Amino acid sequence: MKDFSTKLLQWHSAHGRRGLPWQNEKDPYKVWISEIMLQQTQVATVKERYLQFVQTFPSLKDLAKANSDEVMGLWAGLGYYTRARNLHACAKVIEQKYDGNFPNEASTLSTLPGIGKSTASAIAAFCFNQKISILDANVKRLLGRIYAVEDDLKKTVTHEYLWKIAQDLLPKTSSDMPAYTQALMDYGATVCTPRNPHCQGCVFKKGCLAYEQDIVDQIPKKVKKVSIKEVQSVMLCILAKDQLLLHRRPPSGIWGGLWSLPESAWTENVDLQDLTDALNDFQNLPLDILRRALPKAKFMAPRKHVFTHRVLYFQIGILKVHQPFEIDNADFKWVNKIEVQELGLPTPVKQFIQDYWSINSL
Repeated sequence: MKDFSTKLLQWHSAHGRRGLPWQNEKDPYKVWISEIMLQQTQVATVKERYLQFVQTFPSLKDLAKANSDEVMGLWAGLGYYTRARNLHACAKVIEQKYDGNFPNEASTLSTLPGIGKSTASAIAAFCFNQKISILDANVKRLLGRIYAVEDDLKKTVTHEYLWKIAQDLLPKTSSDMPAYTQALMDYGATVCTPRNPHCQGCVFKKGCLAYEQDIVDQIPKKVKKVSIKEVQSVMLCILAKDQLLLHRRPPSGIWGGLWSLPESAWTENVDLQDLTDALNDFQNLPLDILRRALPKAKFMAPRKHVFTHRVLYFQIGILKVHQPFEIDNADFKWVNKIEVQELGLPTPVKQFIQDYWSINSL
């Protein structure tokens, strides 16, 4: 499209979003944090959490030397926890391999943990004026409509085709790259939106093939959604006076690396009348103690938590013991009411604990 970058920059100067805390930022550390947070998380949520994060870890060095519990604790509630683990790992790599300085080329940035091609391009464009385009979901949708790409935009061949288009549309002057990159993000988020796009006021209406062919609503192509799976589990809230037993989940998978209540495996059916099989899933817990305590356990009403592709129904059993018992495993620990607030916990588990403590005194 002729004059694409000029039209986009003119639009952004008059109508672009304002007031986002990471806008006009040239520090690659802060740009990186915002870009990772904005992946699969709404802007409204990120605004507050971004400020909390950079206040707690104001520099890459601060993040690199933090322990994982601090990082996961601050990330709790944002979801997709692999992002937090990769942030921490990436900070350490940059600190050790690059003497604490971000590489200024997108090709090098994309080799770092958790930094994909589009994120690397954003950092390079915003902070180092590199003439390289981003291609996030907003840009894919915008270009897909302008060029009437009716195929699945997630397909590799389509993805590469859009990358080439995006690169061909870049402004001639490298100093325009920060504003241009922000404009790409803003246009897709506020004008060429997923639903009910503002076509009448679009500066690209003339020349947009999807608009001319009346297929705007058909792009991106609707892909059949993955069916939602329902799973169940049992969690144990084990209390010893003012102490609560927590278990750190494995680093990979859902809620990876977060502290949570000891829990059985997620299955399609859990029979609370016969917990023998479920108890075998509570690895390294002293089953003799649990079996003695279970007859006195009070099971709460099931709770529901909705993920992207599954729904979890979890039932929590309250088990009270006289004193904390020892477990020879660093992934278990006893914490008090204050200590638990400093750890990263899954949102529904943290909510249960807060609800329980608001009614009961340990």
